[in-house]
Amino acid sequence: MLFGSGRVPEQLRAELAGEPAVLLENGLRGSVTYRDYRTPHQFSSLRKQGTYGAIAITATRLLVWAGGRKHIDVPLSHPDRADIEISADRPDRICFAYDAGASDPTRSGRVEIRLCTAQAGHIVQLAA
Repeated sequence: MLFGSGRVPEQLRAELAGEPAVLLENGLRGSVTYRDYRTPHQFSSLRKQGTYGAIAITATRLLVWAGGRKHIDVPLSHPDRADIEISADRPDRICFAYDAGASDPTRSGRVEIRLCTAQAGHIVQLAA
């Protein structure tokens, strides 16, 4: 597996500690899939890589860390949250899908992060 242990970095964990925690799961095995993904220096019609990741949900925020970087960090009440698709595509796996260009205009395509967790259904309800 690539990109570390899938733990939220210390600095970001300290930031989350100041918020009322609802759920924090670290070290989750999974994958990141890029579909029709484009950056100024890269293009991939389909690329999938194994990774470890983490999910944090506070009373006000959703954070998804995977592949050594923060993919999603959005307030639950923010309009951008509605653009993130969250589903339990299996009872033990959650999928977060988003448009790569939504937060960075130099990127385009779809990114899907799948992480294995026994709490997939519960996470979908919390993030709704």
